[in-house]
Amino acid sequence: MEIIPYTPDLYEQLILFLVESFPNRDKRYFDWWLKQYSCEKNLLNRTFLVEDKGKIIACTTANWNEIKIHGKKQDFYWEGNTIVLKTYRGKGVGRMIYEQMGRFSDRCVVGLTDAAYNIQPKIIPCFRPINPVYVYLSVNRFLLNSLYRRCLHYRRGIEDVFYPLKMAVRGMMFYRIDKLEQMSFTSDGFWQNDDIEIIRDKSFFEKRFFNIYKKYVVYEGYLCGNLVCYFVVRVAHYKGFDVISLVDFRYRKEDYVNSIHKAVSEIAKMNRIGFYLTLSSLKRKVLDFFPIILRTSKKLYGGTTIPHINKECSLLITSADSDLDFVYYL
Repeated sequence: MEIIPYTPDLYEQLILFLVESFPNRDKRYFDWWLKQYSCEKNLLNRTFLVEDKGKIIACTTANWNEIKIHGKKQDFYWEGNTIVLKTYRGKGVGRMIYEQMGRFSDRCVVGLTDAAYNIQPKIIPCFRPINPVYVYLSVNRFLLNSLYRRCLHYRRGIEDVFYPLKMAVRGMMFYRIDKLEQMSFTSDGFWQNDDIEIIRDKSFFEKRFFNIYKKYVVYEGYLCGNLVCYFVVRVAHYKGFDVISLVDFRYRKEDYVNSIHKAVSEIAKMNRIGFYLTLSSLKRKVLDFFPIILRTSKKLYGGTTIPHINKECSLLITSADSDLDFVYYL
């Protein structure tokens, strides 16, 4: 067995392996994820395959982003789609992958299995846990309607959801953004002035929300004529229910988060959808009202090898980060 770096000529083999290994994941997701590999990142390749007699038996893949750490930008990557064939588990293949990843100080991962979360600190000395990602579920008066539709196996398509051009919520105006050119961006891609912050700039939005196979809807929030927040939503399907997924958000002040949630709740109610869902490392109360938001018992644990990041950091992670929006619901 040998571990080798991924190169584009291995694309077809790796896609086939991933589709067979993760039959419930969309092939278009794997295609999009792998094609983030680009010439400018060749020297920073973090996608690896393990082969046995020319056959792929394991892999780990990477998706590059930028982060600000104490005022300085740097590249980092989200690890995803790490898997070992069942017939090769317990034979040291997983350790080979972890030892390979442990050489790099630019890795971040979320959604680890309990076994992976417990074993990685023993193999990767610089591995540190980060704050978990919580799963939040909001319900409204159309709960029974959603239950009825689920019983009848009705499922909304992308074009079946109405997104208003603008909404007034708690004194804030939200405007729908249909093209990347319509967006307003902060000068440096930072929003919250945190010491550590994942960058949300034009290149991120183009890659993540506009040049992609899924349909996302972006809203910008203005207060007294000033851009103070944004959020991104899409229709999704979770345990048989249609839901509105709050995929991403950023804000100038944490006070604006409730306005974002209220706006998403209004979109759900306009479409007679009884739920909306969001994944976020922002810890809220177990139960909030107006709108009703429940912090479920589900937590997604993660870790990093990036210096200065640990559980004490206020690093905001949403479904738009890592593979959360592609893996945890459809």
